[in-house]
Amino acid sequence: MKAKQIVAIDVGSSNVVIAVGAVEEDGRVDILGIVSEPVEGMNAGRVENNELVGAAVRRAKERIEEKLHIKITEAYAGLAGDYVRCVQVNDHVYVQDTLGNGCNQITDRDLEDLDRRMHSVKLPDDREEIIAIEPLRYKVDEREVAIPVGAYGHVLAATYNFILADRAMRERLRQCLLIQNIQVKEFVPNSIISHLAVATTEEMEEGVVVIDLGGGLTDVTILMGGKVRHAASIPIGAKIINDDIRAYGIPANYVENLKVRYGSALTEKAVDDKIVFAAARHGTTKNILRRNLASIIEARLAEIAEWVKNEIKDARCGSRFSPTVLLTGGGAEMPDIELLFARELGYDDVRAVFPEYGFTDTMTAHITTSAYATVASLLIYCAKRGCCAVAERPHFAQRVEPERPTPKPHVPQPEPKPTEPKHDETIDEEATVGTIQTVEPETGDDDDFAVEGEQQSGGFMGRMMKKIRKLGDVFAGDDEDPEF
Repeated sequence: MKAKQIVAIDVGSSNVVIAVGAVEEDGRVDILGIVSEPVEGMNAGRVENNELVGAAVRRAKERIEEKLHIKITEAYAGLAGDYVRCVQVNDHVYVQDTLGNGCNQITDRDLEDLDRRMHSVKLPDDREEIIAIEPLRYKVDEREVAIPVGAYGHVLAATYNFILADRAMRERLRQCLLIQNIQVKEFVPNSIISHLAVATTEEMEEGVVVIDLGGGLTDVTILMGGKVRHAASIPIGAKIINDDIRAYGIPANYVENLKVRYGSALTEKAVDDKIVFAAARHGTTKNILRRNLASIIEARLAEIAEWVKNEIKDARCGSRFSPTVLLTGGGAEMPDIELLFARELGYDDVRAVFPEYGFTDTMTAHITTSAYATVASLLIYCAKRGCCAVAERPHFAQRVEPERPTPKPHVPQPEPKPTEPKHDETIDEEATVGTIQTVEPETGDDDDFAVEGEQQSGGFMGRMMKKIRKLGDVFAGDDEDPEF
């Protein structure tokens, strides 16, 4: 295994996804493995049943550990849900004439004072906590500047992006992972990192809206000038489309395949025919018009697009903001979805994209669906934050074998040559006596049998038997004396 390992866990409303990667010297991520397990007990990113969610985490953890022969004890965890929100905070400091020349040049000390004031902001609600703080833009005497240090002015102002989360909801997720012996290295809001694996640097600089269509949530990330201007989680996703299809009496095991294979995001693009399939009751069938299926999908996606439009307005990027819209996540695989969002949002450049940036060439062997977009972006974020505690374990249990003496090396010996008998030597014929195996002829019985141990008739014993039989013939024959 490689040294710098990172572990990312995305506990979504439909699946728990765990990904393990290794950080290369050039900063790219080499994905070592990804597993996904269906989860119950989650609703719009909120943990509602600790046991059910913990069981899904355990199954995914065991699978990835068995697959990679590792032991996971620490990970980065994605955070998503309507309890995660984005707030922009404005503040300012008066520039100190540190150089003492009357020019009021802004220095690092002025920027640090402003940053310190931002990090000391107290929230009005104790139930929330600050997850992340990022500066969006700076102004010097009401003039917006990209780099404040070195500029001249009397007042340095800034707008910071605060990502807030409900403390109790975050703690629920921590407990689900802690029970499985996973320490959370850092909670990362999915909505502020979902662009990392799908958007280019140019798109982030010019303006991009990333829409991650998950099962129970839709994460929206709006970037401009290379920074996240706004992030939000919309509490509806692709799962609600499945629920609407189920309302038409479609069996649950048919819904997902029916939606992806025959569905369309635009009713006008659907073919006017009927889809027939077997029902749960034996011998019966169910059917639905393809246009009706498309109308269900279009209605829900149009509702999600309306939510996205409102989030773009809240980002306050200006009337000239004309971003690239990137659709990702499992719900982005719907046919004609690009046309629907282009129509609803009023933008021309709308594309369904796949995670592809920041990885080695082995990425395609592991990321086979857009549903892995969130965990892929989480891996890219983890690579910049630091490695996780991952232990290597043996591939199999080792048995302790008893020590055995080391055998001596075998030295082949030459085979002895056969000795030819000399003319004046006698051969010991007793040495030729051996055993033979005979089989009696068939007698009509079912069992065959063999007799072992019959002696050969030649040799010394054979000659003695002949003499004994000859003597017997003599005594049993004439009265004449035998001739010796």
